Amino acid sequence: MGAGQIGGFATLMEIDFDNAAGFLGRKAEKSEAQYIVYYLSHAMMFCVGIIIEANVVLTPASCVFGEKYKFEIFAGTHLFLENTGISRIVNNICMHKGYNHTMRWKDCNSDNLALMILDRQFSFYKQEEGADYIINRVRYGVSSPSISSLYKDRSCKFYGWGSRRNGYLIPLLIHLFRMDVTVLPPEYCGRYWNYQNKYLCIRQPHCKSETYGALCPDDVGSAIVCSGFAIGMMTSRLVDRPCGVGFSDLTKYSKFLTCGVDDSRDVIDHEAVMEFDYTTKPLFTLHTVPKTKDVAVKTKKKTTKSVSKRS
Repeated sequence: MGAGQIGGFATLMEIDFDNAAGFLGRKAEKSEAQYIVYYLSHAMMFCVGIIIEANVVLTPASCVFGEKYKFEIFAGTHLFLENTGISRIVNNICMHKGYNHTMRWKDCNSDNLALMILDRQFSFYKQEEGADYIINRVRYGVSSPSISSLYKDRSCKFYGWGSRRNGYLIPLLIHLFRMDVTVLPPEYCGRYWNYQNKYLCIRQPHCKSETYGALCPDDVGSAIVCSGFAIGMMTSRLVDRPCGVGFSDLTKYSKFLTCGVDDSRDVIDHEAVMEFDYTTKPLFTLHTVPKTKDVAVKTKKKTTKSVSKRS
């Protein structure tokens, strides 16, 4: 899915897609962000997701709410170009029960998360044909570090193509960009911006200019990753907000993530991809004499004794 796959909108706008003016951050290397996927929902909304298991992708619920048909997602590439990367079909969607779809177009959507269950697993061990790198997943769940322990972490970053700039629904960048951020204590951000205490407070370069609008390369679904763990996901439709609020705190959704992944292995249709593999050879094998054989031997001895007595 690229500029030529979304109805030709890109050709109608006078934008230099190879060098979108003023975008902050830097181009992502092939060795990073190997867990990123992107797709265009049936609501004509460009969204991003992250691979958390070989067959499971985390994304905002607002991107997939109301989807009635299976659709493709794309991975294995940092380029938003046609005929790049590899694709998978979304077979099932697991929506957080706390997501209130009646507030879909409001500024703050609580519990705006969903899991997409794919028709085939991604390979984490070899580079698939059509991919630019070996796909990898991002860590998540109960093992994630606490937010308070990340206040001095300098590894936090998120990636995007800039589709939220000025409210456009398609990316303005050809290449995936990286933005470095710092997680801050919640008191550094106004309470108004931390809806229900479920959003992160972060510091990043000012992302708005009078000439070009918002210049952060984030998209709906962009994830903040710190020390290899996904700790936040962009769920807000607003282009620019104080402290970067709009990133839901994923550490508050460990139960949803772990239980959702477990349930994905037992979906209604029982797709073959969900089956466990029990073909691994055991480390050792215990050999015992079957009881039926012992019974047969005892029976034979009794029969022999009976014959001897008759004789």
